[in-house]
Amino acid sequence: MSITNLIYKIKSKTGIDKTTILFLFIILGVGMGSFALGRLSIQNDNLSKKTEITASGINSQNILINKEFEKNDVLLEESIREKKYVASKNGKMYYPLGCGAAKRIKPENEVWFSSEIEAEKSGYTKSSVCK
Repeated sequence: MSITNLIYKIKSKTGIDKTTILFLFIILGVGMGSFALGRLSIQNDNLSKKTEITASGINSQNILINKEFEKNDVLLEESIREKKYVASKNGKMYYPLGCGAAKRIKPENEVWFSSEIEAEKSGYTKSSVCK
């Protein structure tokens, strides 16, 4: 069956003229082509990411750098765990970490404590604003 015969067959059954059928085929072709290209681009992105991971795993310098970052992450997590209370070096009150009043303290004036006892030994009193 040729395209001409297909067009005449569709025209006889539906009553749609030749130009409308041509436009429908063009629209369907562009839609399916766009969908196929989109799927191919996703597959290519996944392949390139796998290649990058494999390449960085082989390079010994990257392995050393990754280990250094892991050490820094552990140190950062430990320092965050220790910093539970903050006070201003210019003030007399200390605040829990999530307190809104603590967010107003300038970073250069912050004094950090890991416990309430440590803060009180340094001469600060607990704020009644945040509990």
